[in-house]
Amino acid sequence: MRRALLWTASATAFRTRSAPPIQTRTLRQATTIAGETAAVEYEVKKSRFVARAAPATTFEEAEAFIGRHADDKARHNCWAWFGAASARQSDDGEPTGTAAQPIRAAIEGADFVDCAVLVTRYKASTAPKLGAGGLIRAYGQAARDCLKTAAAAPAAAPTVALELAAGPAAYGAVRGLLAAWEHRGVRVAAEDFADDGAARLSLRLDDAGLRDDLSREAEAAGATVER
Repeated sequence: MRRALLWTASATAFRTRSAPPIQTRTLRQATTIAGETAAVEYEVKKSRFVARAAPATTFEEAEAFIGRHADDKARHNCWAWFGAASARQSDDGEPTGTAAQPIRAAIEGADFVDCAVLVTRYKASTAPKLGAGGLIRAYGQAARDCLKTAAAAPAAAPTVALELAAGPAAYGAVRGLLAAWEHRGVRVAAEDFADDGAARLSLRLDDAGLRDDLSREAEAAGATVER
């Protein structure tokens, strides 16, 4: 998912190391889809790919959506769920990387989070093989066509705020730690610098359960956690 960083001036006690006023960066609001879509069909070489999408803030919600629409009579029910803090996917018998990954890529390419897409493949007995490249294109196109019919809506706001302070010596290690936690739903909402080079980082966590573990690792990296 592409995340743009918006830069705005902030008048606080913190200042940049150079003359210009401090720069505070804020993440753009994440988006999901407003509701479950109708089925969208894509056909190629006697194989039909029927795609549906739904908002899902948890994997349990995604699993329920998939369970409602997966067709046991179909050859394959392939899906991807891309959440704010984690992701799951299944190729359901298709060659690895040819179904779920292009579906997930379609979700990320549309800038959606908390979104599940199911693509069910129906294959005629006389249908020719599509090959790995053909499958990737077909599953990806079906997912993209489906997501184009979806209305965007603001994704759920992060649930927990956490403030860190890091001196110049610890800044690199702390930033590296936060980058490693990004896929788990940790975001840097704002970052301010004092005259001495110390940084104050405002974090947003998608899962309250991450707070304690992240705090311990941040302190081990040299940060101070503001309680």
